[in-house]
Amino acid sequence: MKLEYRDTREFVPVDVDKGLDRLTGTMVKADAIAPEGYTRLPKCKFCSNYSETDANIGTCEASSQPSKFMAYGDMTAVTCEMFTNI
Repeated sequence: MKLEYRDTREFVPVDVDKGLDRLTGTMVKADAIAPEGYTRLPKCKFCSNYSETDANIGTCEASSQPSKFMAYGDMTAVTCEMFTNI
């Protein structure tokens, strides 16, 4: 699976457009394709509990609240206990 740098653990954001490749130390574009073998960062868009309702906006179906909470696909889910890889 081809990943953009912004979707990997090896990317350190500097601003919205670019960041630092943690392994090589070089500046890279956030939307550039990362090399093979980079680790996918847990994000809502990669979770089986995420239900997209609009472009990059959806709800978390794992929520125990009566009304499911809104989530966006690029939200980092590193500490989410309900995250389940798709």
